[in-house]
Amino acid sequence: MQSAQFIKGMIDGIEVCYESLDVLQVLPANKLSELWDLEKIGTYSRVYLSERVVAKTSISKAAPDNLGRDGIINHTVLYRFDSTIEHDCLNYVFPEDQFAKDARAGKFNFKMPPFPELKHPLDYPPKMEVQI
Repeated sequence: MQSAQFIKGMIDGIEVCYESLDVLQVLPANKLSELWDLEKIGTYSRVYLSERVVAKTSISKAAPDNLGRDGIINHTVLYRFDSTIEHDCLNYVFPEDQFAKDARAGKFNFKMPPFPELKHPLDYPPKMEVQI
């Protein structure tokens, strides 16, 4: 499984962007831009079936700077499942049909990891934790 995350928005009154190194290897730029452009406050989950990617985006209000200007912060986490999984020296094919079925049923509700330390590049998000 690959993972990546990005943060963009107004932090301490400055428009910033932070991302982990492999964000474009997890999801192509045209689909990443859909997540990048989200601005409505809330938490959103997305599934990209052909890429085997689940994403969670949290949009929150940014604290106002010393001039009273505010904005939003977009924190997006991506998890990409491998096409094969190795266990005990055997390769198992990723169950894409089951993945699609679970995605359509809305079963990919995972916990948003904590806000990371802001640095370039961002650390990779922790392992996925599923909400039950």
